[in-house]
Amino acid sequence: MRKIAFLHASPAALTPLAHYYKQAAPDLEITNLLDDGLLRLFAAGAWAVVELRLGEMLATARDVHAAEAALLTCSAVPGPILARLRRTAGLPVLKIDESVARAAVRAGRRIGLVVTFPPTLETSRTLLEDAAAEVGISIDIVSRLVPQAYDALLAGDAATHDQQVLTAIEELTAEGVEVIVLAQVSMARVLPSVEGRIAVPILSSLHTSLEALRELLAERPSSPAEVPAPGHGNPCGQGRGA
Repeated sequence: MRKIAFLHASPAALTPLAHYYKQAAPDLEITNLLDDGLLRLFAAGAWAVVELRLGEMLATARDVHAAEAALLTCSAVPGPILARLRRTAGLPVLKIDESVARAAVRAGRRIGLVVTFPPTLETSRTLLEDAAAEVGISIDIVSRLVPQAYDALLAGDAATHDQQVLTAIEELTAEGVEVIVLAQVSMARVLPSVEGRIAVPILSSLHTSLEALRELLAERPSSPAEVPAPGHGNPCGQGRGA
């Protein structure tokens, strides 16, 4: 079993990832670290506090759970913060939407982007633009921001969330995009509803995140790890994933 920590800012990300990884990656031992107060910090632009808190969660992943790698499941984490966290984390850190951005620029140059959490919009656009620059192409991003969908999902109204996301997907398809990116993993729940109905690829980080983790772990042979004695790190908010 390879030990991985998932760092969540939203409970909406935890469930789809837990279900998918339980079926697709039974060889991974997942520890979920959740701090949903990060959502308010993102919305307030309190980036220094966000960085501090994520650093603490990474230390817990490393020192308490002996994780071999960590996956940040929140798309709103800006690139500069991610770069600093990687330098200090003491373990490899992946961001969930990095791999989906690379897949999107391979799939088309007119890219539709659906976002339900407003702080994610500019971060996701920048990520796509950076991925395009890496391969030397130019892209056109057509965005749809539907914050009411995210509010509905957090309030337990999944049907309203799904309908608003589906409407955004249909609008982007009508505008002639070549591929659609769901900016947050919480939107992966709509994928079964659009299968066979939408003519363009719809990409979610749910699937590409596992591919990225597999590549990372293949580069790092497994070695026995000793879990430190209790009392190190801050285990508050943690849960065991499937």
